[in-house]
Amino acid sequence: MNKVTVTLDQDIEGTNYLAGSQISYNDGLYTPDDGYAFYISQFAKVESKIYEAKYANITYAELIPVDPSYPEWADSWDYISFDGVTMGKFIGASAKDLPQVGLQANKTSVPIGYAGNSFGYSLDELRKSQQTRIPLDTTKGRLAFRGAQEHTQQVAYFGDASRGMSGLFNNPNLGLDSSTIDYSTATGQEMVSDLNGILNDVWMESANIHVPNVLVIPASIFTIITEKRMDSGTDTTVLQFFMKNNLFFNLTGGQLRVIARLQLEADQLAANGVNNGGKYRMLAYELNDENLGMVNPIPWRALAPQMEGLEVNTPCEYKISGVDFRFPFSGRYRDGK
Repeated sequence: MNKVTVTLDQDIEGTNYLAGSQISYNDGLYTPDDGYAFYISQFAKVESKIYEAKYANITYAELIPVDPSYPEWADSWDYISFDGVTMGKFIGASAKDLPQVGLQANKTSVPIGYAGNSFGYSLDELRKSQQTRIPLDTTKGRLAFRGAQEHTQQVAYFGDASRGMSGLFNNPNLGLDSSTIDYSTATGQEMVSDLNGILNDVWMESANIHVPNVLVIPASIFTIITEKRMDSGTDTTVLQFFMKNNLFFNLTGGQLRVIARLQLEADQLAANGVNNGGKYRMLAYELNDENLGMVNPIPWRALAPQMEGLEVNTPCEYKISGVDFRFPFSGRYRDGK
């Protein structure tokens, strides 16, 4: 360290240091920059708001009817459906050749899984959180709930093959075909025809019973149809034209819901076990609680905190099923070209 001596050329107000005084210091101990940094740090304000990382939205409940009324003890979601065969005909005068109704009943059992997670903190962490104004217990509890919702959404969208659960985007009850166009080069009319084609397939294959009111498409395709113009010289986008010229609007006069989901991108499908040749996927279906659903007998809940040594642990539980389509012709998939 070097000893440095400086001579003041003016008084320092509020001190005994006058002009001409000499002050010595060791330059190895601190520098003027260090002094400024310390001075600024004393006036820095710590915001009372705590910023958390941003997470993707939990959206499965917008696309799937969820029934929380099932009993908590249930391990499966069972329902009975039947298919009847009947047809009248002309009969003779004796009226002994009347055709009889045939009825075939089927029982469907959808597995329900018991799930959970937990959160905890030490007593020392709790003391520190009180001092720093960070509610550690409620913050960890909120994150535990978020973790349960992440798991529920994954099961809702893709099921769990190891437990025999199917999801909304990989359900074996729905039909599947492939698009014939490349959206990166297709014309506006070709896109409209392709989107209408999957709606029309559901309507025709269900003998005009099911009219799709929801079309779920990859975010990348949604971006294309919101930017692509129908024709040169017009401001009408493909999406705007399609919203006024689709099967659901023409049959019912209602508004078709076109929803973008990142989970339908090719890489997301592959990451969740959907083997479709590395293609994106679209889904058209009639959304109502008769056609499809999932059950949630035990919504996520935190149980009583438990002391373990110097730690407080809070176990949490919930129960969910996969997604079941009761009527196979109420929806349909279309994979990319």
